Amino acid sequence: MAFGFEPLAEWIDGAGWALIMGAVAALLAFVASRTVQWGSREHRHHLEHLTEVEFAELFLFLDPVRFLQWNLMAALALPLITFIWIGAQTAAVVFSVVIVAPTLIYRVLKQRRRRALEPQLAEAASAMASSLRSGLAFGQALEQVVKHQPAPISQEFALVLREQRLGVPIDKALQGFAARVDLPDARMLVTTLAIARELGGGLAEALERFASTLRRRLALEERIRALTAQGRLQGLIMGALPLVLGWVLYLMEPSVMGRMLHEPLGWLVLVLIVVLEAAGYLLIRRIVDIRV
Repeated sequence: MAFGFEPLAEWIDGAGWALIMGAVAALLAFVASRTVQWGSREHRHHLEHLTEVEFAELFLFLDPVRFLQWNLMAALALPLITFIWIGAQTAAVVFSVVIVAPTLIYRVLKQRRRRALEPQLAEAASAMASSLRSGLAFGQALEQVVKHQPAPISQEFALVLREQRLGVPIDKALQGFAARVDLPDARMLVTTLAIARELGGGLAEALERFASTLRRRLALEERIRALTAQGRLQGLIMGALPLVLGWVLYLMEPSVMGRMLHEPLGWLVLVLIVVLEAAGYLLIRRIVDIRV
């Protein structure tokens, strides 16, 4: 028995295709709207955690609502201006940069704070050792560090003292300090303090040895950084040279170089260039990054 599909084919060829396309468009619109809602909700939660927790750990206290408003305004205004003046592709890049900018700013500020803390740990240890030798208690030695040492080390130890006054044991407050700054030298300082306090030995002598060891290591790292500065500069030059050369060639032959921006094969070449450039730069950084 044969079934005839000609009426069904005719119906699909007619109004059916419009219904199918409308259903597919409605489904895609629903998925896109749900994706946008989920992404905006996750981005809002991320910014709230960033301002309330992570920036607060850097002693930068921001209003989460105002920070979210500014980020939303930038995410809407800057891509729109870029789209009007330049084009859609650059506007998409600007939108991506605006979205990830708060996280990048936090990481840069945290790295700067960590670099400032490293030499200050040695000075704080020496100051505590001098205070202990003069007859002060450990808590009073911490107060002297807070009063006479610059930020950020004074801020961190002020928080340790504040936690101690609220009833937190001093060992736990110091462990929180080490976890907050996330530095091996800070963990070593906390371990030195814990061992010396538990064994009842010479705490001042232990702090002096820690400060002397840390100063020698930092001096050696600075010397290594100076000796490898040429290699790091070569990595930056080698990474930027193809970009500058591509821009110059685009100015000289826009019709030829424009194919890399408007054709799939050109996009593949650009992706390959970016991957190879990133791999070469990371390899050079790995060679000149000498750990002490």
